[in-house]
Amino acid sequence: MASTEAATLARIEQDEEAARVIALTRQFCELVRSRRIARRAEPTKSCRPFETWLGKARTCRVRAMETFAKGLEQDGDAVRAALTSPWSNAQAEDQITKLKLLKRQMYGRASFDLLRRRVLLTV
Repeated sequence: MASTEAATLARIEQDEEAARVIALTRQFCELVRSRRIARRAEPTKSCRPFETWLGKARTCRVRAMETFAKGLEQDGDAVRAALTSPWSNAQAEDQITKLKLLKRQMYGRASFDLLRRRVLLTV
């Protein structure tokens, strides 16, 4: 991190609320990253670190973070599955993103046949 970025972050962290949000964000990022690394070894059934983080986020007294935690809690099963499963849909999502980009680029410009050719050429 550049010295100007570090100085800016240090000034932001002087605010108590911002410091809580930054700490929780870092913890969440570390939680997700550590689970990605763990997938290479063997799947884990425990979501204890996520549950701990969720409890902290729900009671942090920062509305935006509490709302984010509530959203994760509503999709709890999906989040827990993503953190514990060795499987990933990243490759499928990448292909879908490419197709959507191509579709947006071609919208209103040509016929379906040309769109079909471009899709087949990009695969």
